[in-house]
Amino acid sequence: MSRLLLRGVTYVATFDDDETELENADILVEDGVVSAVGHGLAVEGADRVVDGAGLVVLPGLVNAHQHLYQGALRAIPEFERAGIGPWLAGVSARCIDWWRAGRFGPAEVRAVARAVLAESLLGGVTTVADQHYFFPSPEPTTSTPGRLRARPSLPFVEATIEAAKTVGVRLHACRGSITLGRAAGGTAAETTVQDVAEVVRHCEELIERYHDPGPGAFVRIALAPCGVHVDLPELFDELAALAASHDGVGLHTHLYERVDDEFCRARYGITPWEFLEEHGWARPGTWLAHVVDPPPAEIPAMAAAGVGVAHLVGPDLRMGWGAAPVRAYLDAGVTLGFGTTGSASNDGADVLGDLRIAALVHRRDDVVPERWPSARELLRAATRGSADCIGRPDLGRIEPGATADLSAWDLRRVDRVGVHDPLAGLVLTGLSSVASLVVVGGRVVIEDGTPIGFDPTEIAATARRALGGSW
Repeated sequence: MSRLLLRGVTYVATFDDDETELENADILVEDGVVSAVGHGLAVEGADRVVDGAGLVVLPGLVNAHQHLYQGALRAIPEFERAGIGPWLAGVSARCIDWWRAGRFGPAEVRAVARAVLAESLLGGVTTVADQHYFFPSPEPTTSTPGRLRARPSLPFVEATIEAAKTVGVRLHACRGSITLGRAAGGTAAETTVQDVAEVVRHCEELIERYHDPGPGAFVRIALAPCGVHVDLPELFDELAALAASHDGVGLHTHLYERVDDEFCRARYGITPWEFLEEHGWARPGTWLAHVVDPPPAEIPAMAAAGVGVAHLVGPDLRMGWGAAPVRAYLDAGVTLGFGTTGSASNDGADVLGDLRIAALVHRRDDVVPERWPSARELLRAATRGSADCIGRPDLGRIEPGATADLSAWDLRRVDRVGVHDPLAGLVLTGLSSVASLVVVGGRVVIEDGTPIGFDPTEIAATARRALGGSW
């Protein structure tokens, strides 16, 4: 049995059922699982003892929505001030051009994903839910306008899974898709459109090859069409049935990011949420990204259905949409998670940095301050809330039986002098989000802010070479 002891941790936020917070406490990890949390734990024969003085320890952060391949698309000048329409078209066109030039295949995506995952782990993120929906194909079908031949999918998802294994982060690989192109009345470029049967086939293959439904799993598969504006109704039906037949396989998609609302009402005469209800997605195991401006009456229905929402404050503000109704979600009992989305519309994978944005943007003078989201509510969303969204009750909390994913930041740094509340201080202060200590499955992977087992300089250089020498 392997034993890791964090001794004398200055502050522990467990996010257990009782919201327990402890000062000067110990955390004992045995064989990758938390076995005890408390004061003065009597432990003999620990393989490793870590001095927790000065540290605030949380469950490892969980990024509930990411597009790792978009790490190749940061800070592109023409997209800096672009709305969702021009942004979507521009990002898609650039990826297609790179792919046609032989510069954006699975090898390049693996290199970029590895860099973004390394960045994530350095920032205390121990689990990432990545939605990959870019599957280009050059051959249009002549028999069905707007569809492409069912060519085998390029191994982009497989490449991101391999990247995660090299870094040591947990990955929920969300197999995205685009199945409704412009020729059939959709909004997506034809080169990115796939046949429904091929999407389902590839999902089945990924589940069989990679999906681990057990506690402590490093890889799980989720089924994640891009959205109702670019995917066919029958795909939602097929994926709902597929997920229902496999333990731990979740359902994930974008919802209420403006373009889908307009499209869905015009094409189907219903809202995006009503569309999901009609196609079997209003169920536990489903979590939704963005959900910026749903009809207020639909929020209690989401809660009743057991559907989670990933709050993505960074990209929502970047697109000019404003802030999602977080307080309404919390009041209704919606499971609230947190994420960054991809770097094409966020330019980073900094969950802790985005939490600070969220803490500030939800403060309005027409709302009583007691209704503003607190630091604890936001940290809970980025830990336990995100874990619950993606179907991982073993993650996102520090309690006996939980998987030992832990992230810690040093309160003794000069940029946190004067902090009175460790959790509020973690969200509201600091020059950097880089964690001092990160533990994944009981194994120390970041110590004193330095990775153990991978070289971020080498990872960055490899990614830059893959992208042709970008910054």
